[in-house]
Amino acid sequence: MAQEPFILYRSNQPQLPIAFEYPSAWQPEFSKGSVEPYVQVQVYGPASLESRLRTYIAVRSMPNAAEGGKYGDVQALVESYLQHLMPSFKIDKDQTTQVLGIPARMLDISGTLALPWEAKDPQAIPIRGQRIFFEKNKRLYELSWLATPETSSIVEAAFQKLLATLSLVE
Repeated sequence: MAQEPFILYRSNQPQLPIAFEYPSAWQPEFSKGSVEPYVQVQVYGPASLESRLRTYIAVRSMPNAAEGGKYGDVQALVESYLQHLMPSFKIDKDQTTQVLGIPARMLDISGTLALPWEAKDPQAIPIRGQRIFFEKNKRLYELSWLATPETSSIVEAAFQKLLATLSLVE
């Protein structure tokens, strides 16, 4: 099987000053928070068993509290994420790493989602993912991926490419 070509995503949003490569067949979607002041790009990948569960890689950016955001630092953002983690999910690994030479916190997650959501007897679908949090230039960043077993190796490889090619553009 041939490797899918990658293309460059370069944000034109000053609140999301990033560039990275992603698989050319995937679909990037930019969005903004309606309650919290964040901006993000989610790049949707291969279809999963449930049509409404789309696998993705993503980059989210938000101002820190001093700049009008909700969280003062990475630790506060991670604590909020952990407090709101779905009960069917768990943290498999919590470690420090580096992104762009910046200290970061990385969480490997797994769990199940009951799909389809509206069914009387939904099927428990295993989910894997990862979140990486770091701060740069008064902005908090969250890099993530989420996938089902049949797509996890593809999505994780795309996320590794994102990490290898990520740059902040000012």
